[in-house]
Amino acid sequence: MLHRVLVFCAALAAAACTIAPPEAPDMPTASISQPLWSADAVDALIEISALAQAEGLASYESAGSEIAGLQERSTTSAADAAAFDRAADRLFIDLARTFAQGAVDPARADLQWRIPRSALPDISSLLNAARDDAGSVRALTMLLPQTSEYAALRAELGRVHAEPLGTLDPSGLVREARIASLRASLERWRWLPRDLPSPRIEVRIAQFQVILRQASAPSRIHNAIVGARTRQTPSFTADINAVTLNPTWTPPRSILSNELLPLFARDPTAASRGGYDAIDAAGAIVDSASVDWSARPFPYQVRQRAGALNALGRVKFEMPNPYDIYLHDTPNHALFAREQRALSHGCVRVEDALDLAAAVLTPAYAASSLQAEVDTGQTRSLPLETPLPVYVLYITAFSADDPTVLYADDIYGRDAALIAALDAPQPSAIVASSFTPPLTECRSAR
Repeated sequence: MLHRVLVFCAALAAAACTIAPPEAPDMPTASISQPLWSADAVDALIEISALAQAEGLASYESAGSEIAGLQERSTTSAADAAAFDRAADRLFIDLARTFAQGAVDPARADLQWRIPRSALPDISSLLNAARDDAGSVRALTMLLPQTSEYAALRAELGRVHAEPLGTLDPSGLVREARIASLRASLERWRWLPRDLPSPRIEVRIAQFQVILRQASAPSRIHNAIVGARTRQTPSFTADINAVTLNPTWTPPRSILSNELLPLFARDPTAASRGGYDAIDAAGAIVDSASVDWSARPFPYQVRQRAGALNALGRVKFEMPNPYDIYLHDTPNHALFAREQRALSHGCVRVEDALDLAAAVLTPAYAASSLQAEVDTGQTRSLPLETPLPVYVLYITAFSADDPTVLYADDIYGRDAALIAALDAPQPSAIVASSFTPPLTECRSAR
C-alpha cells in the first residue's frame, strides 16, 4: 500500500513539470501616486507663464522647462509625482501673487511708494480649483489690472519689443528707455488696488498733472507743479475733506531757518512786505520792527497772512497725511508755462485751482461764486460732504482716454531701481531699507 502511494505522488510530480501553471491573478505593484495636476492644467500653466514677459515681468522659461521635464517622469514613482506637483504649485502661486500684487515689494524697489498694495486673493482656493481645470489656470490673468491704461501699456510694450533695433534711434537707447518705462509703469499698476474709487483725484507726478476722474463726466486735467528733485513728492493716498479759501501759511521750520529768517535779518522790511507776522507764545502778533530776526533760537512763530502774496495762493485743498503734503494754488502762475515743473518743496501747486475747487465741492459751487468769496479776503473753510480720495502716483508711461501711450521723463530716477528689482534672480539682490518719509515742505518758488 505504501508503495502505491509513493508511485502516485511521483506521477503527480512528473505531471506538474509538463503542465503550465495557471495564470496568476493581477497583483498590485509598488504604489505609484498620480499627480494632482492634470495634463491640460499644466499645459495652461506653462502657457500663462510664457506670457508673463508680455506683462513686463522677468522670464518664467526655466520654471516652465523644469515642470515639463518633471511631468515626463511624474508617473514613474510617487517621489517624481510629488516633485512635479510641488513645482507646478510653486509656479502657480508665484504667478498668482505676482499678477495680484506685483513681482516685487515697493519697500525694496521704490522707497517713495507708500500706497498699500492690492489685496491678495485666496490662493489656496485658486490652487485647488486649478490643478485639474485649465480654465481656472487661465483665469489667473484676471488678477492683473483690468484698466484700459494697463491694457494700453501692455500693448505698447509688445509693439516696442517688436520694433527692429535702431527704428527709434541708431543706438537703441530710446527703445531701451521706453521698455524700462513701460515695465516699471506696469509693475506700479499691479501694486495699485484693483478697485480705485470714483470720483478721485490723481496727481501724476512725472506728467506734472492733476486729474479729476469722475464716472459721470469727462476727466478734468490741470497743470501742476511738483516737488523738486531734492524735495521729491512721494506716492501716497489721502482724502480731501475741505477746501480753504484765502489760507494762511505757517512755513516749516527748515524753510524758516534756511531761507526766510536770513532774508528778514538782511532786510527787516521784507517780512512786512511779504505779509509775514511774528507771533509770540501768547498768540499775539509782534511788531515786526521790534523783532530780532537774527536771534537763534528764534523765539516766535512766523505766519504769512492770507492774500495775493501768500505762498498757498487763494485756495488750499485740505488732505491730512503723514507728509504734510497738500494741493494748493500759487501766487506765481507764470511757472505753469514751463515744460519742466519739478519746482516745489514737495506740495503740489494746481493751475486754475479755483475751478478745481468748484468741481470737487458738493453741492457744486460755480467758480464765480467762489471768486466772490475769495474777494472778501476772509479765510473760510468749505467742507466736502464726502471725502474725495487722492492718489499721488509716480508712473512714467501713461495713456489718456485713448490707447496712445506717452512717455514722461523719469524726473526722480526711480525706474532704474524698480527694473533692477524686477530682473533680480533673488529678493536679496535688492538691499532692503527701512522707509524714511521724505523731507517735503511747501512754499512758493522764489
